[in-house]
Amino acid sequence: MRANFLMSGVAAGIRRNVTMTVALILSTSIALAFVGAAILANTEITKFKVQYVGKINISVYLCTELHTSDANCKHRTTPAETAALERELASDPTVKSYQYVSEQEAFERGKKQLAGSTARFLHVGDLPASFTVKLKNVQEDWPLFKARYSNAVGVGQVNNQIDTINTLISIIDSARWFSVVIALLVLLASVLLIANTIQVAAAQRRNETSIMRLVGASRWMTELPFMLEAVIASTVGGLIAIGLIWGGKHYVLDEVFAAQTGNGVIPNLGVNDVLVAGGSGLIVGVVLSGVTAFITLRLYVRL
Repeated sequence: MRANFLMSGVAAGIRRNVTMTVALILSTSIALAFVGAAILANTEITKFKVQYVGKINISVYLCTELHTSDANCKHRTTPAETAALERELASDPTVKSYQYVSEQEAFERGKKQLAGSTARFLHVGDLPASFTVKLKNVQEDWPLFKARYSNAVGVGQVNNQIDTINTLISIIDSARWFSVVIALLVLLASVLLIANTIQVAAAQRRNETSIMRLVGASRWMTELPFMLEAVIASTVGGLIAIGLIWGGKHYVLDEVFAAQTGNGVIPNLGVNDVLVAGGSGLIVGVVLSGVTAFITLRLYVRL
């Protein structure tokens, strides 16, 4: 079969069923966008774990004048209490290393993380001084460490950063599973739409395919134009999905969480990550549409 004759048949089929083809493109693009979103969420979780797991520190916050109403803070932590706490940390067998962060250092770090108009409302003393502690074994030593220092004199709060990281990972993981569920539902709708589109197109062109069979065309040759129509529609939908994935990534990470990604608190995703996610979805869409078209033609359509 000549290529130009084959492609002219494909183009004619798309024109005859343009509304169903557009519906197929839109449904496929939405489904593959959610597939890509799930892949991007998985990539973000992986980057989170690489960046933070094994590097998690414990923060032992001291009392300031702003926190004297708290249960553990009856007064501002004195230099003597700070020195006593430092000696206790130095002799603690569960502590691998520690570093004192003054109120001035906490203020400077806060200014960087709150870059923007919010930062001008921050003053020295708003953020407490603290000890940044690295334990030898966070999983095993954390409960005992927290119990020991939570009620120590001059300590306002003992915070394990892994709790915050796990919360963020949990939120991203929930978004990933939501994307997976939506993608499966829309992909199912796309599969049914592909099957219906092919059956309608085959019924419209039954006379043409019958003539082709009479002049010696094989069944495979009569089925190929219908399969190509489905694959082309899915390819267009996949390309649109890549644009949707990029737009979603840009809005969420580059706009909503611009400060956090800029400071490295939240790992950012690059163009390659978007292309990998979108390209993976595109391959899934093309393969799924081709397989669906082939099965439909073999089981439900006789050409």
